Amino acid sequence: MKYTTTTPLLIAACLLALAFCSIASAATVENISIAGKPVTIKVPDQPAPGNPWLWVGEFGGVLKSLQDGLVKKGWHVVYVSASNLFGSPQAMEVWEKVYEEMHSKRGLSAKPALLGISRGGLYVTAWTRLHPDRVSVLYLDNGVCDIRSWPAGFPLTKQGKGSPKDWKLCKAEFGYTSDAEAGEKAAKPCDGMLPAIQAGVFLISCHGTADSVVPYEDNAAHLVKLWQDNGGRLKLFPKEGADHHPHGLPDPAPIIAAITGEDSPSPDASRAAK
Repeated sequence: MKYTTTTPLLIAACLLALAFCSIASAATVENISIAGKPVTIKVPDQPAPGNPWLWVGEFGGVLKSLQDGLVKKGWHVVYVSASNLFGSPQAMEVWEKVYEEMHSKRGLSAKPALLGISRGGLYVTAWTRLHPDRVSVLYLDNGVCDIRSWPAGFPLTKQGKGSPKDWKLCKAEFGYTSDAEAGEKAAKPCDGMLPAIQAGVFLISCHGTADSVVPYEDNAAHLVKLWQDNGGRLKLFPKEGADHHPHGLPDPAPIIAAITGEDSPSPDASRAAK
């Protein structure tokens, strides 16, 4: 009786262990340094055709289920820790070196999908302006697209909460000596973005409609309108009444399908593999 009672438990334990092993073996995590910045690379066991990859602008550990879902589909996921650079030219110098490593040396796709979570939006929009031909997907998740909105907290269409400490760092990073200079010279959300539409960049916005930190109306909404007005490809995931947190969707499957092109029958479905 003791044998027959414990056998199902042993079988269940073995199956559970196998499941965990399967999850753990979905990717190998590499930690390297590029331009003095830590870089984390999730390498899938079986890369998808074209070696697609997701490039995270900030907060590499956020939206883990979405990242893991892409890894299971054979995507690499890359994050370079260049925090407190706010998508500045100095930040983009680091990104140039990361791109060189990932594309030229490792053979990943020439057009990564970009993920901009909150302030990470400043990095991915800056890269898209510089290199519209090196982006497949521009995914903004309550993403900052205008430093006047955050961290400045200037009253635009809406007024976000801002962050005085981060605003001081941001002005110093860009070399602005005053709020007035920053307001005049800072890149606006749509500046230089038309070439991205012409290059076929697919825009995704997942946003809380009541975001009090990074108001949608002053950030991603401007890009959404530009894409709509110019026939760009886009998909929206509005979260009615939601604030800045949490990011993403409870079930990331619809966004994963949008990123990979699985929800589109068009010939360019494998967007990031080009």
